Amino acid sequence: MSAPRVYFPGLNGLRFFAAFAVVVTHVELMKKYMGYNNQWINPEPVVTQYPLHHIQSGELTWLQPLVAALGPLGVVFFFVLSGFLITYLLLVEREQAGFISVKNFYLRRIFRIWPLYYLLFILGFFVLPHIDFFYVSGQTEQLKEHFWGNFWSYLFIFPNLGFAMYEAAVPNIGQSWSIGVEEQFYLIWPLIIRYFKKPLHAIVWVTVILLIVKAGVVLSYQHYNPHWLLVVKKFLAMSKIECMTIGALGAWLLYYKKDHILKVIRSMPAQILSYSGIVALIFLTPAFIQDGIHLVYGVLFLIVIINVSTNPSSVVKLENKVFDLLGKISYGIYMYHLVVITFVLHAFHWLFPEIQHLGIMQGLALYIICTLLTIFVSWASYTWFEHRFIRMKHKFSKVISGDEAKQA
Repeated sequence: MSAPRVYFPGLNGLRFFAAFAVVVTHVELMKKYMGYNNQWINPEPVVTQYPLHHIQSGELTWLQPLVAALGPLGVVFFFVLSGFLITYLLLVEREQAGFISVKNFYLRRIFRIWPLYYLLFILGFFVLPHIDFFYVSGQTEQLKEHFWGNFWSYLFIFPNLGFAMYEAAVPNIGQSWSIGVEEQFYLIWPLIIRYFKKPLHAIVWVTVILLIVKAGVVLSYQHYNPHWLLVVKKFLAMSKIECMTIGALGAWLLYYKKDHILKVIRSMPAQILSYSGIVALIFLTPAFIQDGIHLVYGVLFLIVIINVSTNPSSVVKLENKVFDLLGKISYGIYMYHLVVITFVLHAFHWLFPEIQHLGIMQGLALYIICTLLTIFVSWASYTWFEHRFIRMKHKFSKVISGDEAKQA
């Protein structure tokens, strides 16, 4: 019997836009570190919420709420998408093969994630800190101060723990904290789906337990706040595995053909609500629910994912060769973009040291150069480095997915 094939059209386009959202936020962040005018945050007072009523009352310091939100939302989207795809493929494998090979699952993830992750790990710890064009004010000094703690955290793919402990990202590779979250999810999820007879029960129970634990830590910290509990709180805040279980719920709905629910999700009102709701929440979310708003975003993102990939009447269609290519290299875009942005800003300062304020055209040129160079580096990495390992992972696949399923 031939291996089952799974392909969801349009998801590569969504991957690219999620990665590009992170690029936009980090361009502004690195402009701040380099001393250029930026859309990041004013020095005083430091406020982390960004609902519209705070802007109107003058309490908010974000110069551009959309810029502040794009990066975090891109990461949340990746979490939802990961939970959706991984769960769907696991459900297919369990039914077609009769069981889930956890070993093969781990090997597939290793061949796809680890080569690029550890390449950036080596560069970030041992190469880039010694090159002036990759110096990041504050972060480079923090790395020297907490080198070994960060080193072990990143080595064992717990960069989010290092981030929580030292309150600073490792320069040029700090974005890999989210890769750690995904790998931690991948470590436990195939076991859960394999041994729970009813996947929906697993999804619900894991989500509920996660939310109870997080709520308990937040409430405990309000009354008892030692440093170790603050570290736990920050670690759990970054580890939004519940966004992945939201994606898993979408996979369950789709795989088991819950058409009465899918009909509602694919309806035009639901589509309009999802897109308009995402935009509205960026500006209108009350500050007191900021800690849980990612759950609402997760549901809205899931509606988008299901419609783009399975609804012929989707208002957004992203299946074309350009987005297909950009989506295939989106992992590289996410991993390389900070290195590229830092390099470009240093190069700009070296070429034009007299310019202290970036005008509209200079800012636009910066975005274009950073984006195109990131895409080129990511394409080269995918073609000549990552693809060698991707081919190896197929030896351990019982379900043909992605490009191979499309080409069949």
